Amino acid sequence: MKTNAEAGSFHEKMESGGGKSDLRLSASECVGTVDIAETGSFEVIRIRKDIWVKPDATFAGGMNSALGEESFSTEKWTHGTSSNALMAKLAGWCHQEQLSAPDTLDAGSKVTKGKVTTVDGQQAVPVVLAGKGESVTWYVASTGKPYFIKQDSSRDDMQDLTDSDFGEAVGAKAPSGEVVEAPKG
Repeated sequence: MKTNAEAGSFHEKMESGGGKSDLRLSASECVGTVDIAETGSFEVIRIRKDIWVKPDATFAGGMNSALGEESFSTEKWTHGTSSNALMAKLAGWCHQEQLSAPDTLDAGSKVTKGKVTTVDGQQAVPVVLAGKGESVTWYVASTGKPYFIKQDSSRDDMQDLTDSDFGEAVGAKAPSGEVVEAPKG
């Protein structure tokens, strides 16, 4: 994961217990979509501390109901900063901390290295951490830089994800169209 952070940016597709995302991210930018089962979906753009979201009708309705006001619209981008708890939570799907403080295994972790296999057309080495009836398999590129390219997990608290397009520009830009400020709170 450290090698991914050193790339500076990458494309990540994630699935976890009813949620999925398709995001391009770097330490200062994030752009893409988040879809939460039965809650709806939203587009997200983050540039440093500025965050914009544009929900679908289901997500907007749920947010407006929870807030008790009509703050979210499918026709407008909602803007806030990372100091706004609501906007920070929505941008949390970008989990950009993995670029500034990537996960690493501690020295006591027991892992098993598998044989080279093919993952999405790329040669990779599976690295398996297993215990207590659960396992996590990380696939690391076996040619070129050792990028972490996929994670498969049987654990409820971990997502399945695929990373690609390492080092490519994210290209996040403030959205065009009508923008409203996020509610405080």
